[in-house]
Amino acid sequence: MGIGVLLAIFGPLLLVPITWLLYRYAVRPVALRVLAPRVSAAGARRIALGLSIFFVGAALVVSHYPGKRDFDQLCAEHATPVISDRVTAEGFYRTRLYPYEATRFLDSFLFVEAPDMYKKGVTVRYSKAGDDVRQEEAPSLRSLYGVQENFSQPASGITMTEKRIYEIATQRELARAASLNYNGGPLALLLGAYVMSSCPDILSEKGSRDFQTYYDLEVLILRGGGAADK
Repeated sequence: MGIGVLLAIFGPLLLVPITWLLYRYAVRPVALRVLAPRVSAAGARRIALGLSIFFVGAALVVSHYPGKRDFDQLCAEHATPVISDRVTAEGFYRTRLYPYEATRFLDSFLFVEAPDMYKKGVTVRYSKAGDDVRQEEAPSLRSLYGVQENFSQPASGITMTEKRIYEIATQRELARAASLNYNGGPLALLLGAYVMSSCPDILSEKGSRDFQTYYDLEVLILRGGGAADK
């Protein structure tokens, strides 16, 4: 099991030694010194423990919720797909595509074109050759439509991947959809996977539908009509 997975699951357990260290070396000595004349030593220690738990909890809340507020706002703006038109295309041009990614599109399209990820200024065309994928340089585009995929970090701890489908000749937009993730904030390591968020939220009916639209946007908008002619 990877370290990242272990931290995501057991990260909150780190709060125990952190709270104890805060209590032992910071809060308890102060509490005993300030409260001792009026409160018993045992009572001062209980108050110190309660304050230590409160301080750690407050730090976690303060670190998590500003980013969560920004995340919720970005989700409201971008998580619902916007579809203006649907067309039928034999293939499309994608602004970023690794060879292994082309395979999943070739069940619905005759070809996919994209910049060569390893040769600057070269466009490649992927197509089916029996059960294999053929890759060849494309001197000119056959695609009438393009798919632009942008990865960005609109705020600290938040990442967004947005797809935009457009008509190449006119730049007219046909659709756009996005997926966003929030890591939980600066102290997310201490809270693990329990404070991570994503949208569209696949656990809700609408979120699941919106995420599926985002994932299959190329096929849903360009329809993959050419595949039926193979």
